[in-house]
Parts: sequence; C-alpha cells; structure tokens
Amino acid sequence: MKKTLTLILLLIAAVTVSAQSNFTSTLKAKAKKGVTIYGTVECDGRPLAGVAVSDGYQIVQTNKKGQYALASQKQNGYVFITIPSGYEAVTEGADVVPQFWATLTADATTAERHDFTLKAVDNDHHAIVAVADIHISNHHNDLSCFRDIFIPQLKAEVEQYRKAGIPVYTLCLGDSSHEIYWYDYNQDIRSFCRTLADVGYPTPLFNTMGNHDNDGGVPHSPTVDFDATAKYREAFGPRYYSFNIGKIHYVVLDNIHYINKPGGKKAKGIVGSRNYSYDITPEQLAWLEKDLALVTDKSTPIVIGVHSPIYRYKNGMSGKVNINLEEQSGKALTELLRPFSTVHVLSGHTHRNRITICSGDKSQPELANIVDHNIVAVSGSLWYSSAFGGPMLGSLGEPAGYKIFTMDDKDIKWRFKATQYSADEQFTCFDMNAVRDYFRTNGEVRVFLDHFPKRTDFAEWESENSIMVNIWDWCDGWKIEISENGTPLEVTRRKVEHPQMIVGLDIPNTLWRIKFDQKNNKRKAHPHMFHAVASAPDTTIEVTVTDCFGKQYKQTMVRPKPFSLNMR
Repeated sequence: MKKTLTLILLLIAAVTVSAQSNFTSTLKAKAKKGVTIYGTVECDGRPLAGVAVSDGYQIVQTNKKGQYALASQKQNGYVFITIPSGYEAVTEGADVVPQFWATLTADATTAERHDFTLKAVDNDHHAIVAVADIHISNHHNDLSCFRDIFIPQLKAEVEQYRKAGIPVYTLCLGDSSHEIYWYDYNQDIRSFCRTLADVGYPTPLFNTMGNHDNDGGVPHSPTVDFDATAKYREAFGPRYYSFNIGKIHYVVLDNIHYINKPGGKKAKGIVGSRNYSYDITPEQLAWLEKDLALVTDKSTPIVIGVHSPIYRYKNGMSGKVNINLEEQSGKALTELLRPFSTVHVLSGHTHRNRITICSGDKSQPELANIVDHNIVAVSGSLWYSSAFGGPMLGSLGEPAGYKIFTMDDKDIKWRFKATQYSADEQFTCFDMNAVRDYFRTNGEVRVFLDHFPKRTDFAEWESENSIMVNIWDWCDGWKIEISENGTPLEVTRRKVEHPQMIVGLDIPNTLWRIKFDQKNNKRKAHPHMFHAVASAPDTTIEVTVTDCFGKQYKQTMVRPKPFSLNMR
C-alpha cells in the first residue's frame, strides 16, 4: 500500500505544468529547404489565413491554407501565435492558460511541426481582470487566502459579466511566485500554474514575467536574464508575445532585466542577490516593431502588460512624468507607441495603486497617448497583514485587489475592485480625532515610534476635528466633495502616511517579530489622501467621490468614528 501511495504521489508530481499546444492538425503542411519550424493554424478544421506566428525574432503570417513556415534559429525555444480578433486559444481541462505556444524539441537545424487550433467567439465587448503580485510561495497563509478569500469573490465578480454575455479574461502582471522561497517551500513558478487549476481560476489567464518569477538558483552570467526564465517558459511559454481580443491589441513584455550578482540574502537554493534593472532588451524591441507594424489601424487601442510601471509621475501626484526604463529602451519603446492614438500600460511590482495620465505633462508631447495603470497587489503586502490578523493592505495602505477593464469595441473603461470590499466601496474615511487619540494611548504605537521616529506620529496631528479620506484608485479627472451637515468643506490633497498601514503591517512586522531594521524608519506618504476640517467633533460628514467616468461613490460618516485596524 505504501509503495502504491508513493507511486501515485510521484505521478501527480510528474503531471505537466505546461499549457502549450499539443494539437495535431489534419491539414497539410510541409517544410521547404531552410525551414526549421512549420505548421498550421485552424478553427473547427478550417484553415485560418493571416494569423501572425513568431519565434520571438521573426514574424510570419499564415497563408490561405493556414500554413506557416519559419527559418528559425530557435533561440527562445518556442513558437507562438498572435491570437486574432474574434478567436480564443483553447484551454484544456482545469488548465486556464491559453494554448497559443509550443515548446521546440528538435535541434536548431531540424524542421519540426507545431499546429494550433482556435475557437471563434464574439469578444468585441469583453472584460479584462488585471491582477498583479499574487506571490504564492506556500509561506504562512498565502495559499489559503488566495483560495478561500480571493478566488470566491473573483468568481462572483466574473459571473456577473458572463450573465451579461461578456467574455472575461485575466492579464496577470507578474510576481505570481516568490523565488527566494522556491527551494525552501517547494513552490516555484511552475507550481503557480498548478495552483490556478487547483483553485478553479475562473477565466483564461495570460501571464507576465515578474522579477520574483526568475530562478534565483541560476548564477550570474552574461546570459542569466534568459537562463533564469527556464522554469517560467516551461509553465507559461513566451516572456513576450501579443494577442488580440475584439478591437484591442494586447502586448506582453518582460521589462525586468535579471542580474543575480553574487551576494545578497542567504536562502536555500539561491545563489545570488536576485537584483535586476528595469529594461526591455533589444530583441524584444525589434520583435515589437514587427508586431506593431501589423496593426495598420493606428486608432486600435494598444494595451501593454509589464511587471514594473514604465511611465509615472515624478512626485507621485501629477505633472512631470519619468520613464522608468534604461534611457535607450525607454526612448525606443515610446517611439514605437507614438503612432497609436490610445495606449494603456498595465503594471504591478510596487504593490500600490497609481494612475499616470501622461498627457498632463506638456513638456513631453510624445507621451500624450499613454496612460500607465500601476495596480496594487492581490497579495497586498505579501499576505503579511492578513497573517497578522488584519485586512489585506497594499504597500501604502490601500486594500489589496485588482482592476477590471471593460472594452466595448475601442472604448476602454476601468474600475478598481478591493478584494475584501464591495464594488461600490472606493475609499476609506478617517476621523482624525480618533486616529490622534489611538496614537496617543496605544502602547505598541508608542514603542514603534520610539524605534522609528521618522514615521508619522498622528498623536501630534495638527488639525482639530479633521477628516482624512483615502481614495484607493484616484487619478486626475476624479472629484471629491466633503460636506458637514449639508455645508461644503474645503478639501485639500495631501501626501500623508496611512494610519492603518502603521498599525496593521509595520508594527506587527517589527515589534511582533523583534526586527528593528531601520529601513522601516522612512515615511511612506500616500498621494491619494484628502483633508477637510469640520466645525465640531460629532457632526455628520457626507463624502461624495466621482470617478473619471462620472460614477459616484458616497459614504456617510457618523462621528465620533472609532479608529482601529479593521475599521471600514
């Protein structure tokens, strides 16, 4: 019996984690001299013409017989298609990763055949769930939180779209794993692919490479940026690729250049410091130029999925925009995107919400078509705040969650969805009298501030009877109105620390763990804080927030409103 159980476990462990295409077509295809990759693309047995096929260097299109042929050197080790509008790549069983690529198995001089099959679907009107930084590591409570908290409410959200006949897809923006724990907890990026199937993830999922999805067990070398992606490529295929859904052209790029120089934090299986730079390799940019050349209608919206934000306000508020890439690749990418009227960049990495509308920077007109959406982590702060018994919080205090984009032909709208809140909740209101009193009397707060005096001591809050509102996904174009018993109050925007972040994450992460690293002695100011002063401590406050699409969100604040870790 014991031997039988061991054999079963070994067979389970050996189950493939790759969602690549293993389809074999009955359509005819033949490799001519010099061709090393060839095959067909079809739908319901019918050949599809004009489908782009690539090895990451070249791009060809299928002929009227659905055939393609590449004289490839097979540098990347895979071939993939760009899914055309009106189609979906198939998924198999519980696996939710679309089968749009195939791993190459023969040497660089031997021709090999790889076929792809698609299914027709009306997806001009569709929704994209943009998730980032899931960080599954089988470490403390991450798997249970992902399975039992995040997945059920995501399924309920997706079901609402499906009832309305709207197809839903997911664009995952990297750091689905956490490489420093890969070898300690036996949970690498391939395990995440299995986890998606295990939890019944509710939509097809297109993935993006994050810095923590690289293998820290691969030593530094001139080729480590590619070599460290081997397990990622095994599970999810290409590091950069494109696809079309309806009238939108999507592109996924890897903007993390992995270095992994010797040194750094010691961990089982890790052989370097896991460091990296923000860059897009010349090979990706050369491929992207060819990819975008096939998008002949320049009014087609382009959606770029990357891990780290590329375009962001210099001071976190508005105005000057910095390009967060090495200078050469930043300029090259901007130039490639410039012909298109609408470009949205979707990113994660920072574990915070931040929308940069580049048209506000009049000194850089070449960026006017770009909006960069930096999206808070699904894991909040690596699942720690929930492990400490509090709400799931991002790196600056806003709640963990994701963003939903609805695409109606070329029209794009979006909204933030906090995991532990309803769709109609978009901000948190603080009675600053209560925050001040909590910080004055709570013993843990006083000890924390003794160790970290540069952090904000709300016990010294200067305004009596004031209100602070944290708007989780604020951007230029939103409005906020605060009134006291029907009388409008003056509202000012301020960069202020989030009091729940100090109480819910920073104090447990330092005092409870007896770790007093002075990196925690740096103020974490949140740019989406709005301040107003009331006339008395016990009046009723009405807050109305209007997003850039005209939808209003309201909250009545009855004061005194107690402050606590789990307050809403």
